[in-house]
Amino acid sequence: MWYWIAMILLIAGSLALLAGSYIRIKKGDSEVPGKRASRRRARDYDEEDEYDYDEPDDEDYDRPAGRKKRQAPARSAERPRPAESRSPKKRKRQWKIILEDIDSWEKYSFIFYDTVGIGRGKDGSMYEKYLPLVNDGRVSKQHCVIASRGDKLYLRDQNSRNGTYLNGERVYDPIVIQKDDIIGVGGTRLEIQRIMRESDQ
Repeated sequence: MWYWIAMILLIAGSLALLAGSYIRIKKGDSEVPGKRASRRRARDYDEEDEYDYDEPDDEDYDRPAGRKKRQAPARSAERPRPAESRSPKKRKRQWKIILEDIDSWEKYSFIFYDTVGIGRGKDGSMYEKYLPLVNDGRVSKQHCVIASRGDKLYLRDQNSRNGTYLNGERVYDPIVIQKDDIIGVGGTRLEIQRIMRESDQ
């Protein structure tokens, strides 16, 4: 009799284990595709993240089929746009300067926005405009520069060997220049004949 009780218990336990395993397998099968799908969605999200967060005005990217572009949050009506977007960018105005070599009476005229370099070197590509004084051995290769800042022109020495002079005084810091000033570089003296600036109109 004990034999049959043990056999019944053994069979019932086996059936319970089999039923539990079957239920777990079925339940696991239904969860695994979801997990795989969620992983796939997460991977797709990472790969396609650049599409989802494009700025609203950027239409250059192709989107995968079936995916809609997320709309950027609408700007509130009361928030003003930055001032620079409301007003057009201010146009830079040109300068014109006329220099005359006092000794040779040779005139040099330049129209520029930012800089006119003066030096003995033949290559003045680092400046917008360039005045080469190749015959003056006391002039450094990059001697000085006339530079615009705001509404004024400044004379600035470029660490020249013999220094830059304005009206006979050595220039150590950028200094404002004007008509009739005399710039001294090496043995050359350049008088500022005219300074003109393009009008706003």
